Amino acid sequence: MTPSDDLLLTSIGLAACIFFGILGFRLHFKKHDELKTRMIPWIIVSLAAIATGFMLLVHLVNVLGLETGRG
Repeated sequence: MTPSDDLLLTSIGLAACIFFGILGFRLHFKKHDELKTRMIPWIIVSLAAIATGFMLLVHLVNVLGLETGRG
């Protein structure tokens, strides 16, 4: 895989994580008056998207040439 392909796929994944993080937070904090529980735990979805997005951000910085780990 070329660096430009890796950059493109990482950017698309990061955008998807941002989208699902925002969607999860909005649906979690939406007013809920029913007695039944929600089928999907949206806060877990949003936190998983944020964690994955952070890993993708670190990977993106590595692809751009900055070393983030121990050398």
